[in-house]
Amino acid sequence: MSLKKKKINIVSLISRDWSFEITNKLVSKFKNVNFHLFVKKNVKNISKNNKKIFVINKLSKKYIKKIRLISPDLILTYGWSDYLSKEIRNIAPCLILHPSKLPKYRGGSPIQNQLINGVNDSAVTILYADDKLDTGNILYQKNITLDGYLNEILDRITLKGYEGSIKIINAYKNNSLKSKFQNDKQATFYFRRKPSQSHINLNDFKNYEAKYFYNIVRGLQEPYPTAYITCKNNTKLYLNRVSIKKK
Repeated sequence: MSLKKKKINIVSLISRDWSFEITNKLVSKFKNVNFHLFVKKNVKNISKNNKKIFVINKLSKKYIKKIRLISPDLILTYGWSDYLSKEIRNIAPCLILHPSKLPKYRGGSPIQNQLINGVNDSAVTILYADDKLDTGNILYQKNITLDGYLNEILDRITLKGYEGSIKIINAYKNNSLKSKFQNDKQATFYFRRKPSQSHINLNDFKNYEAKYFYNIVRGLQEPYPTAYITCKNNTKLYLNRVSIKKK
């Protein structure tokens, strides 16, 4: 008689709607995995009746203690907006989802920084969290395009993030999980964009072609600070959607 395989425990730290969607799909996919979700209040459609969902403001000492008691095999931190301390990383391997072809575009606001620089061919990368931002070994990387508006890009990220997570969880269960080093010589780094950078200065229209502003607007939709122009009497015109016409 064969012994039943032990269920693995996965903790998911969630502060974005798209990462919540990935986790919900994984919960449905893997019936033999115990998922425990720590979800920030800003995430939509949270089921507060689920005993394995903790709705939180921040990852306090109280919740770190809960995670330690769960004794997870993996911690998914897709889209988690706070720094992952060594205290968390010492509990179990923490996995990050980063929407760029790492080691390119390490750091904050990767989608927006790529769009502003005219990048169209990107990737979804899942990697281990490390001391330095986005420098850990890569577990999965799949190409995506940055065509369309932010909601369309996030749909592609969700799909590839889900597919990559399935491969990673299955490999972990089979003890065949492999990763590869990043080449630091090829790395680029960008800082997280500030809300003030969503302001389009009227003088900018003299310096950039229409495609530049089109890329800014389509990358700055909710939940990110929407692009805007300051008009008379300090009124603001927010740009949610624009079109571009080629010559």
